Order: sequence, then C-alpha cells, then structure tokens
Amino acid sequence: MLNNEDYLNIFHEIKNSITLIGGSLQLVAKKHPEVNRFEYWNEAMSEISFLKNMVTQLSSARLCGHLNVMQINIYAFMHQIASSIRAFSWSSFNCNIVFEESLPLIELDPQLVKQAVINLVKNAYEAMGNNGTAVITVSCSDNYMHIAVTDQGGGLDPAFADHIFQPFITSKTGGSGLGLVITKEIAEAHHGRLECSSRPGDGCTFTLSFPLTQN
Repeated sequence: MLNNEDYLNIFHEIKNSITLIGGSLQLVAKKHPEVNRFEYWNEAMSEISFLKNMVTQLSSARLCGHLNVMQINIYAFMHQIASSIRAFSWSSFNCNIVFEESLPLIELDPQLVKQAVINLVKNAYEAMGNNGTAVITVSCSDNYMHIAVTDQGGGLDPAFADHIFQPFITSKTGGSGLGLVITKEIAEAHHGRLECSSRPGDGCTFTLSFPLTQN
C-alpha cells in the first residue's frame, strides 16, 4: 500500500511532467507566435494550467494525514494570514478581521490551517466578482475556535448547494471543485469541521471550527 510520501512523490512527478509540457508549449509560442491564433491553442494551454493546479491541490490533500501541530497565538497567526492576503494585490477587494476579546491559545498545524483560511478567502473573492469586502470573524466557544469567512457574493447556486463539499463539482468556470474538499479535510484532520451558511441574494459564511487542543 502506498504511504503519504509515495503519493507526494507521484504527484511531484506528474506536476513536473505537466510543467515541462506547459513550458515547452510556451517556447513554441514564443518562437512561432502565430500558434496563438490556432484553433484550440488557448483551450489547450488553459487545460494544462488546470491540471497543474489540480495536482497541486491533490498533493496538499494528502498532507492532511500528518499534522505538524504547535501551540498558536491566534491573533498573530491571523495577522500573518492577512499579510499573505495583501500580497495577492487584489486592489478592489478587502478582507477585514474581527476578533473576539481574550481568545486562548490553540493547537493546530499552521501551514495547513493557513491554506484552509486562504482557500475560503479566495472563494469569497471570486464569489464577489473580485471586488468588495469579506469579513473574517474569529471567536471561541465550547472549547472550539471558530474562523468564519463572510462574503456578499449572492449566496450559493441552488444547483450546487447540496454538493459543495464533493470533489470536482463547481459552479466556477475553470474551477476544479477541490478547494472546499481540501479545506474540509484540513478541518477534519484537526478533529474539527467546516460548515456553510448561505444567504440567497446576499452571500455566504463558511466557518472553520477547531478544538483548542489536539488530544
């Protein structure tokens, strides 16, 4: 049976091959720019990018089997995430963080949880048409830390509402349908959960809930 390291090596080799193909086609386009006008050229390049992104996300999902847990100050952690979000240079998009007072320390894998939160913020960004303001609310109750990302993107498409945590199902053009699946796996790997509340015509709130300790 393959272990996590075996899977990651396989994903790495596949990604390398996809990158080589993409790079070779870019060199062809640079030497022969007329190919950009060929039928299906842009679609082919788009599919290569899609495959590379999918392999990256699948390899991240395999990492959920092993957590690098440490005790985290949630205030400092979320401010680090805010800095990463600003680095995306989404000029027409803002993300505000609201903290409950006196939040305790929490045990989690910072790399994976950062990925989970940023996945939700990216979803908010896309749901709102790349502009507007999303709000991250951090609170604590019943020995769980809650990180809720709220957007004003109009709410879930009813055709997808019951299937948002299933792989390869998405309403986004060019989307893989893996972002929420991986985010949910990260939450569950921490013995937590990911929940969604949709407000039709208004927006959505996705909430990550993590226990304070990983016993």
